[in-house]
Amino acid sequence: MTDSLLSFSEQLAATVDHAGQSVVAVHARPRFDSSGVLWSPEIVVTADHTVRREDDLRVTAAKGTSFAAELLGRDPGTDLAALRVNGLDGPVAARAAKSPVRPGQVALAVGRSKDSAIAAFGVISSLSGPSQTWRGGRLDQVVRLDLELHPGGSGGAVVNAAGEMIGVATSALSRFSVFAIPLATVDRVVSSLVAHGRIRRGYLGVGLQPIALPEHLRNKLNLPASSGLIAVSVDPDAPAGKAGVLIGDILVELGGRAIQKPENVQEALDSDSIGKAIPTRLVRGGAIVALDITVAERPRRG
Repeated sequence: MTDSLLSFSEQLAATVDHAGQSVVAVHARPRFDSSGVLWSPEIVVTADHTVRREDDLRVTAAKGTSFAAELLGRDPGTDLAALRVNGLDGPVAARAAKSPVRPGQVALAVGRSKDSAIAAFGVISSLSGPSQTWRGGRLDQVVRLDLELHPGGSGGAVVNAAGEMIGVATSALSRFSVFAIPLATVDRVVSSLVAHGRIRRGYLGVGLQPIALPEHLRNKLNLPASSGLIAVSVDPDAPAGKAGVLIGDILVELGGRAIQKPENVQEALDSDSIGKAIPTRLVRGGAIVALDITVAERPRRG
């Protein structure tokens, strides 16, 4: 038994050491450092909530070498930020997982302080499908972890027992558990931050509120959902207004998907939708009206 425990302990330590070669300490806030993952050559991804300043950023690599870092962009919605670190040449994170992520699998959160690697041990507690965070971002999958994250562990790598990445650790997307931001989300967000310095999000220019659909109207129009979204304001110069949406119209379908709550609209308006005409169905005067709305990029706040 003792030999088995020692072997298991040594395997975990070796996994942390291996994964930690791609993890850096990020110096971007007072008191606590945070962690970051070398995502691609000279590009580090970290947890946005730990980046408290945008100038005088530095990272410390596994070998103890310190580098200046530049903030390329940040997305509070998914709690991700991208840094450029010129001269950082360590191994990028291993992301080719050979087995699917499942509840109950061992999960290691691997971070780094300026002195050493830091680690937390636990399991994947639950998985669920795509979801919008309370901050307004979109996760391709919700991966909850049963582990206690070190104060400097946010932004570090979450790996399986083989040292392959599951995601990026964050304590900021839930009050109750640590999340692993999934690889697909990190890839999508980092690509946009590197290319544009921000996450481009679609925009219709219409204020919407949920409204129940009377049963007789649902039966008459063959509507599967019990509610839709009523337009309470419409910017005539924005996409919805230009397409002909009027105050009082009830949106019931966008891009072929039923619309029942504002989150459904946001899910349909990712960066890929910008510039595309999205088929829309709405109820007006007791009848279905079909039109196309060409999505614009959400204006940046000045």
